[in-house]
Amino acid sequence: MAAHLEIRIVLPVRIVPCLDVRDGRVVKGVRFRGLADQGDPAELARAYEEQGADEVVLLDVTATPEGRGTRRDTVAAVRARLSVPLTVGGGIGGVADAAALLEAGADKVAVNTAALQRPALLTELAERFGSQCVVVSIDALRTNGRAEGAAYQVVVRSGTERLARDAVAWTREAVDRGAGEILLTSVDRDGTRSGYELPLLHAVRGAVRVPIVASGGADSPRHMAEAVRAGADAVLAASIFHQGNWTVGAVKDALAALGVAVRSNYQDEDACPPARLAIASPVGSPADMPQPEGTR
Repeated sequence: MAAHLEIRIVLPVRIVPCLDVRDGRVVKGVRFRGLADQGDPAELARAYEEQGADEVVLLDVTATPEGRGTRRDTVAAVRARLSVPLTVGGGIGGVADAAALLEAGADKVAVNTAALQRPALLTELAERFGSQCVVVSIDALRTNGRAEGAAYQVVVRSGTERLARDAVAWTREAVDRGAGEILLTSVDRDGTRSGYELPLLHAVRGAVRVPIVASGGADSPRHMAEAVRAGADAVLAASIFHQGNWTVGAVKDALAALGVAVRSNYQDEDACPPARLAIASPVGSPADMPQPEGTR
């Protein structure tokens, strides 16, 4: 029997620098460990916007382990220097926490541990702020050590605690409960610069139709192009930007040369709206999904 096709309307890929923040400073490590200082979050956010970033993600990586919320002063300082959309996560335990971050300047809030502890939180956030403001942040770890045919389980509390919970199944439930976007991080790939976890992206793309932000492992535009073709709507990176290997503008130029449609600078989009692409995707097994040439 022929597979049923669903038309998914998608925009050119978004390039999203990530600011992992501890004690008001940007840090970066490998697989959530060995965090080293990278600079001031407001200054870095502004620099990335000037390079052409489509969005910025700010994650307070010690908020949940320390039992507190994301520092609002850090969010406000970043917003004062930034005009592109800002997603903020870390220590969000309820609607009041999310409201405080949105008031401080976030456009979207990313929730991880608290949503797994109480999934109804996603519905509460969506009903209060709209699904477009609610990002579920999923940190996934391979359970069998193999990329091909791997299963993935959820990791919480900034990578310090594994849950006996299938990551793909949790993604599907999170969307059903109101999440409007997935921030999908491979713990195995984080900071390694070995490329994104493509089987994980394929599996999640087959499970949901909301936008997916691929995170963990980027070293080059070629890695990003692979992630887009595996199902990502946006590609997040940190190390390659913080360490000066690539600028956002250079990444966009390289992706365009690889046949991936990228957005114009955020400030220019009102004058020249990005083209929309219609992708025919079968509903069902990710293994059955066609992988189009070019971009999503």
